[in-house]
Amino acid sequence: MTDPIYDVQLRIPEDIRASIPVSLPLVEEIEDADLRERVIDGWALSLALNGWTRVEELPGSGMPGAPTIGDQTHHLLGVARIALGIAEVLQETAGQQLYDRDLIIAAGLCHDIGKTYEYNRELREKWADDPRVSGKPALRHPAYGAHIAMLVGLPEEIVHVAGNHSPEGRYVERSALATLIHHADDDYWFILESALGWEQKVPRL
Repeated sequence: MTDPIYDVQLRIPEDIRASIPVSLPLVEEIEDADLRERVIDGWALSLALNGWTRVEELPGSGMPGAPTIGDQTHHLLGVARIALGIAEVLQETAGQQLYDRDLIIAAGLCHDIGKTYEYNRELREKWADDPRVSGKPALRHPAYGAHIAMLVGLPEEIVHVAGNHSPEGRYVERSALATLIHHADDDYWFILESALGWEQKVPRL
């Protein structure tokens, strides 16, 4: 039986979908074929709904107006690799497997899957014109990211990470995977800020 929610991916332009493994080559290391395809579908859908064609078009910052380095692919791949490194060290120390590698990669690549909305050019103009109507922004990227992750049928573990890797996670008990991605995400920004001597500080939300 066709899942009417997941079926939304059939309306994604194939050129956008085909760009995801090129932009985020780490996705090819996800061994679970269904999980890998849903990560690709999620990013393709998120881009297509918000006027983007490639992940590289998104600025490499944590939020609009924050310090930028590279483009969004640098951040997504960086966080995923940092998380993989942390997990490897901790698993060696604990002498047992703490995490599933496929889920780490999927979570690292999908934690900011909602940024397409927060950076949506038309919506940002509308929000700036009169924040009294729907706020500025109407939703931050974690809320929209959880929405996209649910639409394409990503597992609950990934939905939770997308929605709670940022300060929003203070209001829930983060899963072990969300805790890992949350710290990898913060490490990425705060270490770069310190090492590069950014005068404009990364927001401490």
